[in-house]
Amino acid sequence: MLSSRIYLSRSAFSHNIALFRKLIGPKTKFTAIIKSNAYGHGLLATASIALDAGADYLGVNSIEEALSIRKVFSKATVLIMGSIPNLNERKESLADENFWVMVSRVEEMEILAKLSPTPKIHLKVDTGMSRLGIPTNSAEVLAKEIFEKKLPLSGIATHFASTEDFTEHSYSMLQLGRFQDTIDAFAKHGFIDLICHCASSASAMLFSEARMDLVRVGISLYGLWPSLETKLSLSLMKKDVGMLKPALTWKTQIQHIQNLNQGSFIGYGSTYKTTHDTKLAVVPVGYYEGLDRKLSNNGYMLVRGERAKILGRICMNMTMLDITHIPDASIGDDVVIIGKSGNETISADDHAAWTGTINYEVVTKILGSFPRIIED
Repeated sequence: MLSSRIYLSRSAFSHNIALFRKLIGPKTKFTAIIKSNAYGHGLLATASIALDAGADYLGVNSIEEALSIRKVFSKATVLIMGSIPNLNERKESLADENFWVMVSRVEEMEILAKLSPTPKIHLKVDTGMSRLGIPTNSAEVLAKEIFEKKLPLSGIATHFASTEDFTEHSYSMLQLGRFQDTIDAFAKHGFIDLICHCASSASAMLFSEARMDLVRVGISLYGLWPSLETKLSLSLMKKDVGMLKPALTWKTQIQHIQNLNQGSFIGYGSTYKTTHDTKLAVVPVGYYEGLDRKLSNNGYMLVRGERAKILGRICMNMTMLDITHIPDASIGDDVVIIGKSGNETISADDHAAWTGTINYEVVTKILGSFPRIIED
């Protein structure tokens, strides 16, 4: 018996991509961001679904992810967004004209420019994230240097720091202005056909002027909202982008049932003491598999369409559930960790609320070795 199965809804992915296609219009390209094992959904499975659903490009973090995609999808355009350690030692693996590589330094451009075939180089601009990218106050000087060195430059990009964190977006607008100034600085030196991009899920929804040549949609590709603030911002701006459909269902099974007397202790540290005779289910999923330990005595799973409370501490590979109110529950029954059972649903957002984190972390932590099963 598999301890977990991850089901991916092809129709949900297609719906979410179509929603953004309608939003961005025909001139803006759609990049499906599938870094970090596709936010826990499975890199190759999600790549296949996204390409079938009409994604123009795929976005990843690392060389390793890009090469994994290349083995299966020989012609897919892959945007590599993360910093590449020891680039000079690993450059040969990037000799692919359908790799788009983001860089933050001229030195990186010089290394990549010598490759044949040459990957498409996209320059990252730090407009206020204080992470990767060239500083905006160096744009004129660097544009002149890149032009004089005749280095190939295909695109220019930035990333918003806080669009999904607030309903007041002056900082995002400041970043967008800085980015446009940088684009203009490069245009003065002859770089007039660059692919310009800055919008992720939230900013693509909120700001039409940020959509530019392509959008990079991550969390909402999977049917999850970037934040409650994004929903509120859309409401305040009187914009209706439609409803997202979550694409992932996480299931396990009951592997053991205990009938406990009132006053029994459960789990490590004896943190829970039963207040009544209790029917207890044990499921083979714990913090190794991706459950947050803060769900201890705190969260729920679904059994036969009913919520079953987690009792005791989350173990490394097991969790205990109160199924006293579900008398027909049996060993082998499906247990839904994220998804729907009957009329009940437990979402990644529920997990995030119970554990004080974000839905991104909830799904990204799901163990990568679980099979990803594509449905409908």
